[in-house]
Amino acid sequence: MAAKKDKSALNAAGRKVGKALARSGHSVEETGQKMKKVGKKLVKDAAKKAEKTVKSAISTIKKEVSELTHKKTACAAPEKSPLFKPGNGMTVEGQIGFLAGDLLEYLSENGTTPVAKIASVMKNRGSLPLLGAALGWLAREAKITFSKDEAKVSIL
Repeated sequence: MAAKKDKSALNAAGRKVGKALARSGHSVEETGQKMKKVGKKLVKDAAKKAEKTVKSAISTIKKEVSELTHKKTACAAPEKSPLFKPGNGMTVEGQIGFLAGDLLEYLSENGTTPVAKIASVMKNRGSLPLLGAALGWLAREAKITFSKDEAKVSIL
């Protein structure tokens, strides 16, 4: 009889465990369904926020592009006539080269000369706008040098 009693107690315990497992399985399923709903809501809300952000960014970009296409750029200033027009079909570079040669010849005849004197001579010839370029050309070719105070020019 003890074996029969043990068997019925075992069956009762098995039934209790089965019921508990069934209840816990049901709770897990309910929790999973709740989590799924919350996850869907989070994704939906995130998608709405992303859509608003993208629409706002597109609107801002369209506005900026519109402003840029209707705005005059700083480099679109009205055209001015050049300071020195090339004469006799000669390019400005060619004129600078000839002026540099004239300066070199002048310096070889007159020696160290104040820049102010050279400027007054060039002004009388109408070549003052190109003087700096010609001096720079000669200095770059290491044919002239300037005094420490940059007031005088001499041949190297």
